Amino acid sequence: MLEHILRFMTLGTVIVGMAAIYAALHTNNRRLGADIFLRYSDRVSDLRRRLPVAAFLERETAGDIELTADERRAVHEIIHSIFELYELKVHGYFPPAIWKIREPDIERLLGLPAFQQELAGMAGRYASHPRLAAWLGKIRRQREAT
Repeated sequence: MLEHILRFMTLGTVIVGMAAIYAALHTNNRRLGADIFLRYSDRVSDLRRRLPVAAFLERETAGDIELTADERRAVHEIIHSIFELYELKVHGYFPPAIWKIREPDIERLLGLPAFQQELAGMAGRYASHPRLAAWLGKIRRQREAT
């Protein structure tokens, strides 16, 4: 009888240990995903500060916006950072709930004429990424509808 009690205690200890390891891994993964997202968000925010206010105005149409080489490079870096962030989201490196926090801001940013102008010139680069191309197409259609 004592032997059975000791076996159950050992089994209980193993189960509690496994649950603790799972909880620690789950928490660590969520923390890592949030950290990745925040670092990319900070990078995009820093790059946005390098752009003139005119790049964020919606009055002009895509194709009519004059950007300096530095401004164009900043727009391209923002687009590439968002692409990398999107791919991390698609492959599960952070929970979709974290993405939902900034998705409307990212879509509004990519819908601006300065970004649509540059995205049109970069369309071929993302042809091998159908989910991203579909998402960018959705943003473009929403922009055209308004």
